[in-house]
Amino acid sequence: MREASEASGSRPPPGRLVEVKRKLDGSEQRFELERWLVRRDLAVGRWLAETDNVFGLPAGSYSWGVWWVGRPIGVYRLHAPDGELLRYRIDVVEAVEIEEDTIRYRDLLLDARLAPDEEESAGFTLHFEDEDEVAAALAAGTLSREQRWRIDWVRGVLESRSSEVRGWVDAAIEEAIAGASAD
Repeated sequence: MREASEASGSRPPPGRLVEVKRKLDGSEQRFELERWLVRRDLAVGRWLAETDNVFGLPAGSYSWGVWWVGRPIGVYRLHAPDGELLRYRIDVVEAVEIEEDTIRYRDLLLDARLAPDEEESAGFTLHFEDEDEVAAALAAGTLSREQRWRIDWVRGVLESRSSEVRGWVDAAIEEAIAGASAD
């Protein structure tokens, strides 16, 4: 999959979006993104990789971030510098708050990757990450029953309906690009 904005020449709208990832221990990580779309229920931002970035991606790679109020996931769609889709990364989240220039959420540890399957042209491979952190947090009592339920629910949705989740993400990004093109 190639990125539509590369072909259309869309430029990001002016403004920045700060992503605030709150951890279970109360600490925060902040990431500055291009602000593409912010509504009461949806935020879409894009991060551009510079040389020697913390994520180890090649310079010029980029990641779309999509968050919804009322959905227990935040999703990143990562692309190579030429626009080729690398993977989707899904975080289980709660307490999503969207403001004009800020997206805040609490990270619930479990992450998943959906990567194009090289052996199946239209398929994707699902891989869960940080399950050891979830187990440790459960053992320590830092995850509530509701948070555990949320993690398990997202796992089930990804295992049975990952193509639907990709569709939600792709539609949100397409809406952001279309809105920028119309401005």
